[in-house]
Amino acid sequence: MAFVTHCTSVLQYTFKIFKATLYTIRPSATIGACLLALAAFNPQIGDISLVIPLLTAAFFGGSFCFLVNDIYDKEKDLLNNKKRPIATGVIPMKTAIGISTAFMLLFLISTWFLGIYTFALSFGFLAMAITYSFINAKTGLFANVVVALIVSGTQWGVAVIKPDHYLFATAFFLFFFTIPREVLLDWLDLSGDEKSGKQSFPMNHSSAKVNQLIVASLVLGSASIHFIAEQTTNTLSLTFYILALITSWVSFVPFFRSANDQGALLSVRLSHVTFAFLILALFSR
Repeated sequence: MAFVTHCTSVLQYTFKIFKATLYTIRPSATIGACLLALAAFNPQIGDISLVIPLLTAAFFGGSFCFLVNDIYDKEKDLLNNKKRPIATGVIPMKTAIGISTAFMLLFLISTWFLGIYTFALSFGFLAMAITYSFINAKTGLFANVVVALIVSGTQWGVAVIKPDHYLFATAFFLFFFTIPREVLLDWLDLSGDEKSGKQSFPMNHSSAKVNQLIVASLVLGSASIHFIAEQTTNTLSLTFYILALITSWVSFVPFFRSANDQGALLSVRLSHVTFAFLILALFSR
């Protein structure tokens, strides 16, 4: 009877950790990264064998990033009243470190099957993910740039496997589109950042400067889509790229109109539509 009770207790604890980990890795964002990688790869019959390691790498790479970020943001998340499992202790710190280490190893193993160059690139990806967590508390815009490099890494990574000028252009678009998104996420964390001493662009600059940064980033991102428009003859793919461009601007309109938490949150949520159109553009090219 004691053995059964012990097994039941272990299973309940394991399930609790599993649910908390699933919440921590942000399934919608992680699955989105997988779709973005798959769309960039746009597999044909000859390279279908690479799909599984590609999706595995995208999933565990993204999961590792979120876990490491929550480990280092534990105190800040509590100050921002974010009920993150690591911050609240649902996932003990030692367990979180163990899970993130396992995810890192699974990511590296997956990239090994994608080729030596992708495997080498994966170390740069991990370095940025870990570096971001260190510099996030001390720097402002530079930390946002590092995140943008990580997000656009889905395109760079696939471009190493299967070079494609569309992927390079898409990577630049993702890079410049992600920077203002991250700045608005920092805007939403202003209260906790001030208490924890974290520096951020919104903390050190006015809302007018934030708007100027958003516009400048979107203009640079738009240039990437313009390059694609000049190169492609695929009407359907071009249509989705243009829709991605339009929605990238439209998504920030709420913040342009109301530079407050509500406007920032709505802009971040609307920006997800751009990722959807970008995925469709890559799949249809």
